[in-house]
Amino acid sequence: MGKPWTVLVATDGSPQADVATRLVRSLRLPSGALIEILRAEEPFASDAELPPAAYDALHAAIREEIDTEVASAKAVVSVPGRDVRAVVPFARAATAIVDEAKRIAADLVVVGSRGRGQIATMVLGSVAAEVIDHAPCAVLVARSAKLDRLILADDGSCEAMTARDLVGTWPVFAGLDARVVSVAPIPEAMGVGPMRHEDASQAYAEAVDALRVMSQTVSSRDAALLTERGLRARAEVRCGDPAQEIVGAAIEDEADLIVLGSHGRTGLERLVIGSVARTVVTHAPCSVLVVRRVTEV
Repeated sequence: MGKPWTVLVATDGSPQADVATRLVRSLRLPSGALIEILRAEEPFASDAELPPAAYDALHAAIREEIDTEVASAKAVVSVPGRDVRAVVPFARAATAIVDEAKRIAADLVVVGSRGRGQIATMVLGSVAAEVIDHAPCAVLVARSAKLDRLILADDGSCEAMTARDLVGTWPVFAGLDARVVSVAPIPEAMGVGPMRHEDASQAYAEAVDALRVMSQTVSSRDAALLTERGLRARAEVRCGDPAQEIVGAAIEDEADLIVLGSHGRTGLERLVIGSVARTVVTHAPCSVLVVRRVTEV
């Protein structure tokens, strides 16, 4: 018997974390799936010149609050057929989440989002951002407790194909409505203003057509593949800035989830998701699943 399907759910007792746990409850996980609730007990300053007894009392109060939060999260995600556990490491939250995901070989990490807005650190939250950058598996940033309609962003890359295969094979996506969106990255400035030469205008038009045809090929191929695997999939081509168009498609479709591959870096460089994925995660009106092909060097 192989390893059970494993989900690591990070909680901090916040309303955003509650959304994440409710989303996990709704997921169609295979029987025997392991769900681990992680609530980090982050170290706090010990130089407050508190008497030892007062310090111990503060620590005990914090731990009691954490235990209550963990018990509540476990109750939410516990449904028949699941093995639900909890862990409370004494460590920085982001570090603890990434390390635990590696230790249990998680298939998925689920974290809450701090909402949406203009400033990334205020929008996503530093913990979620760090987990996305460093987790060894797919990371789901939860903004909604339901999952019925999804957008698969596809640029034809290896990372996008990894995301497509994940959508086509994971049980949580079986039977869902899927809109495969491929964006032809045509800068608006290139199409604005008169062209000085007719041949330049013709060359630009041909380049735009080629990009659209390539994007249509990609989206149609993957929509057909997902349809074969039981999803209700359709293809769409959009033109413009990839991140803006992906978010726009999610808004128009009232999607519950965007799935996209990330062009992250590995090796000696810090593992960082690509700029398109970062912008989508920051500004999406719905949950976002970031899938990255992690290559060991």
